[in-house]
Amino acid sequence: MDKKSKVIVVEDDELLLKVYKHKLESEGIDTIISTDGEDAVSKVFSEKPDLIVLDLMLPKKDGFWVILKIRENQEFANTPIIVISNRFEPVDKERAFALGANGFLVKVNITIEEVVEKVKEYLKK
Repeated sequence: MDKKSKVIVVEDDELLLKVYKHKLESEGIDTIISTDGEDAVSKVFSEKPDLIVLDLMLPKKDGFWVILKIRENQEFANTPIIVISNRFEPVDKERAFALGANGFLVKVNITIEEVVEKVKEYLKK
């Protein structure tokens, strides 16, 4: 039997976080949640997810810091990171990719269902 995919969703909007968790778990994806940057890095290192869904604007440490810390650890050099943010200036997108993000979605332009489809797409790679 295939092992269940594990995703960490990092989002400070708790209602949105619950919706993501519910939708992903209804697709059979084990979903771990985090609401701030420091906690997110700790959970990535302890849980070893197959994919990270990451907001940029977070308490304590922002998403850029999270990407940097994850990519500094060789064990997670190839773990896909999808950024989902309301920060949509080209400079934010460029910085996220330069630090090691694999995808960048703008929250206001995407539905929960599209996020779930994107996650499933990345898990198949």
